[in-house]
Amino acid sequence: MKYEIKKVALDMGSTEKKSVEILSGCIEGCTPFHHKVPAGARMSFPGDNVHHVLVMFAGEAKFATDGNEYVFHERVVFIPDPLKPADVTAITDVDILEIRWAKRPGEDDRLAAEYRTQFPLIQVYRNSKQYRDRNKSDKTISRSCIDQRRIPRFALGSVETYGFDAVKSHDHPMLDQYFFSFPENDMDVLIDFEAVPMKGCELLYIPLGAMHGVDVPPGRHCHYLWIDFYPDNDEALRRLDWSHVPTGKHASFNAKTGERA
Repeated sequence: MKYEIKKVALDMGSTEKKSVEILSGCIEGCTPFHHKVPAGARMSFPGDNVHHVLVMFAGEAKFATDGNEYVFHERVVFIPDPLKPADVTAITDVDILEIRWAKRPGEDDRLAAEYRTQFPLIQVYRNSKQYRDRNKSDKTISRSCIDQRRIPRFALGSVETYGFDAVKSHDHPMLDQYFFSFPENDMDVLIDFEAVPMKGCELLYIPLGAMHGVDVPPGRHCHYLWIDFYPDNDEALRRLDWSHVPTGKHASFNAKTGERA
């Protein structure tokens, strides 16, 4: 394997309020964090002209920004206006993956005029749009949580399936990427066709230009987020448009049997 594998397991055992910077320096302009917010505690995010992409993957919480409050009892992606502060108050113990994504000059105008993004940008995970991907089997459920053209140079979605299944090895030399595994995930990521085991609550950097795929042995549950960062050009957007074809349907898996419903 010619690439250095950069992967970190989140500390899920702690019950104290804390924020930990994880795998920073892999992607220019991006800083990931793991936030632990115990029940009853509050965590604040400043309106500092940076995109704070908040993925609550465990727990229940109240989000507040711009004078409004939103209560979520399930997985959700929440992106406040980068110019306005936001708070998260935990109802139960909460775990949040934050992707802090630096803006570039002129992007405020693009958000308003071209993308027409309205903040806060909210996507309840289970209601995410599903799409077909040519690298995945018919059994696989692919979700787009934050489409391209919502936040400049950024997109976020997920892959879910049960073994035996696989994601064909492929590369995208213009696109940087993290994988984040949900707690139930148990799979092997293939980088240059060599297996890298990936359990739950881990963040993995996919080296730029590397051939990569996923192998899901029988009886295992594959469930991870892909987090994409791409250059500001039409080629990258066309690739995402081509590879993410909406199904117009809303499939799910039976968690006990692994059968697709």
